Amino acid sequence: MIDLNRLRGVPVRLTTRRQIRRVQEGLKLLWESDEKRIRRKYRGELGRYPDLDNPATYTEKVLWLNLHHRDPRQVVCADKYAVREWVAERVGGDILVPLLGVYSDADDIDFDSLPDAFVIKATHGSGWNLIVPDKSALDWVEAKGSLQEWLCRSYYAHKREWQYRDIPHRLIVERFLEDENGGIPSQYQFFCFRRGEEQTILIQIDFDEHTNHRRDYYDLDWKRMPFTSRVPNAEREAPRPERLQDMLEIVRRLSEDFPFVRVDLFLVRDRIYFGELTFTSGGGMSSFDPPEWDRKLGDLMGLPETA
Repeated sequence: MIDLNRLRGVPVRLTTRRQIRRVQEGLKLLWESDEKRIRRKYRGELGRYPDLDNPATYTEKVLWLNLHHRDPRQVVCADKYAVREWVAERVGGDILVPLLGVYSDADDIDFDSLPDAFVIKATHGSGWNLIVPDKSALDWVEAKGSLQEWLCRSYYAHKREWQYRDIPHRLIVERFLEDENGGIPSQYQFFCFRRGEEQTILIQIDFDEHTNHRRDYYDLDWKRMPFTSRVPNAEREAPRPERLQDMLEIVRRLSEDFPFVRVDLFLVRDRIYFGELTFTSGGGMSSFDPPEWDRKLGDLMGLPETA
């Protein structure tokens, strides 16, 4: 018999397709525990099992926090809709991307009333984003099918990132942000490590994600770090953003309560916008080159004495 308590976060839907998906997700949860699945996926990704009893590396500590640290604020902060109020209370609502709508069913979205460019995000997962720079080029029937698929899936059941388990399944529509050239603006991802009272922040920047993907990390003095993760370094160093100190002030306020969090910000025509907060960046399974940086980053992060 299926334990309904294990199905939290998997929405009940009226259609047969969605009911089948709900049962499939539930069976995944019953088949193996969170820790067993995480260990298996880690070995598949990185070629070894993680030491979750005595975590030392960055990836091991992220996974340990995922399994043992239950801060209810992380559920709010991982929710792409609920986090907006949380951010506004701490740093002000002027950094929020304008919201165009919130929906529990993609059929409720009035496509004709949407602007020429927009972004749709699923609130209960990561990477479920529909970026539409040109509405006229979008196949809305196909896109709506993807949106409905996201709504009936449990991101937690697949990845076992606990903070997504109890987030309501919704879609938000936001204004499309574009840089001065009409393209997608640069995103700055601030990795915030805390060890006791000491905090270390590193900044990830990605380039040409859809063509010739490159990635760099910088410290707060804007010196490029001698490692990368998953993709090669860029051929040239990135210019230091003019509002770096303003972004860092925002990042410190948003990250101050957590042993580790990634804070994503956009800088658009000299204006700062909030992207998201992520507690299990890369699912806790990122590879590094050189590989010793997994341990070096792990040394920057302390773990709570109790879960």
